[in-house]
Amino acid sequence: MDTRDFIKQIIDNQKVYLLTSEEGFATSLSEEFEYEDGSNLEVICFWSSEDKAQEARKNQWENHKTESLDFNVFLEEWLFGMIEEVALAGLNFNADLQGEEISPIDFILEIVHYVRTNGIDYKPLLAKNIAEIRSAALDIKESLN
Repeated sequence: MDTRDFIKQIIDNQKVYLLTSEEGFATSLSEEFEYEDGSNLEVICFWSSEDKAQEARKNQWENHKTESLDFNVFLEEWLFGMIEEVALAGLNFNADLQGEEISPIDFILEIVHYVRTNGIDYKPLLAKNIAEIRSAALDIKESLN
């Protein structure tokens, strides 16, 4: 499953899934991206379906439980918050910690692009419209470069 399929599924379901425990969320360390000090970036893992999240509940995540997030909360609060935390989004990671890694800012922009090109009637929680989310994301991306 690629990013586009992930986006389609979370928009269709209006939910994103994550695994949680008393220690926090299901996370991994990036195999692709590093902090300036050379250590690997943290990856917070998300799943496009409850079934995929359940399949990942093995090994280090076997004591986690599956929870869902409203799509709007994920897009407008979580992903923007992850930019500040300098964490990546992990998409549909399996129990062997394999999955797609993407920066939250790029993921926001890909979601916005998908919504706009597919004519989806998106009703934001906090922003006025999808264009405002896009503008905020582009401003942040520009400030990071």
